[in-house]
Amino acid sequence: MKIWQPTASQKTKFMLYQVGKGFFFLGILVGIFFILRHLIGPETREEWFGAIYNNPTLVMLVFVTSEHLFGIVPPEIFMLWALETKSLGPYYLAILVLSVISYGAGWINFNLGRAISKRYDLEHANNRFIRKNLALIKEYGAYMVIVASISPLPFSAIALLAGSSGISQKKYLLNSLFRILRFFVYAYVLYKIQQ
Repeated sequence: MKIWQPTASQKTKFMLYQVGKGFFFLGILVGIFFILRHLIGPETREEWFGAIYNNPTLVMLVFVTSEHLFGIVPPEIFMLWALETKSLGPYYLAILVLSVISYGAGWINFNLGRAISKRYDLEHANNRFIRKNLALIKEYGAYMVIVASISPLPFSAIALLAGSSGISQKKYLLNSLFRILRFFVYAYVLYKIQQ
């Protein structure tokens, strides 16, 4: 029995829809950021968030944990933090550090997925999220890694499922490089909005 495969135009439509969602959520996040910045004075912000905001070690620990645990906190928040505080050095150097960490977290999860697939059959998992995204990976293959790299889809979760579904390491590593590109595109947008 032949498995249905999406056409190039269907793949493009799917990717554009996901990227559109990403920019929509980026717009909401930036809007909330500027509203809070306008409504809450610097002293109050320092009082509320200073203990976290001014602690680069804690912020990076939260970022690394989030990236390994399927992107609980949107990376754009850390981009804004890097832009505001310069705690990791010049802005684009900070973005490079954040993007490489995210890429590395995906690689670790990809290999974890490969290890899990040797013990468990995720296709029959009771978790709806896993079944839904595994079906997308089966449908779109390694292309799904590109989409997750540049969209709000949970990158590390897709990386884990990509590893468990048998996508080759080479395809994964090449396709997930789009994650670094996404960080720089979003960082540029945030930088321009901030000016």
